[in-house]
Amino acid sequence: MTAVGEPGPHGSAASQLTCRALGHVLGVAPSQLRDDSPLPDIGADSVAVLVFADVVEAFAVQAELPGFSVDSAKLRVARNVGDLAESLTWQTR
Repeated sequence: MTAVGEPGPHGSAASQLTCRALGHVLGVAPSQLRDDSPLPDIGADSVAVLVFADVVEAFAVQAELPGFSVDSAKLRVARNVGDLAESLTWQTR
């Protein structure tokens, strides 16, 4: 498995998916979220992060992203939006 994520606001597919899903969970526009936004500062507590994992998986299914998963170990230690993006993985061949 390889982590998908790049520095910068919404630079990678994982970052875009993260901001879309997290924005949905928090009720904010994805454009308001930056990779360096600390989770507590944007209102994302541990419950919101768990809901984020469910929402991002549902969004991935809708987008037909085969081999997609959320790395729960990385999710548990995420401190900012970029860390959440790095918790998204796709199985590569």
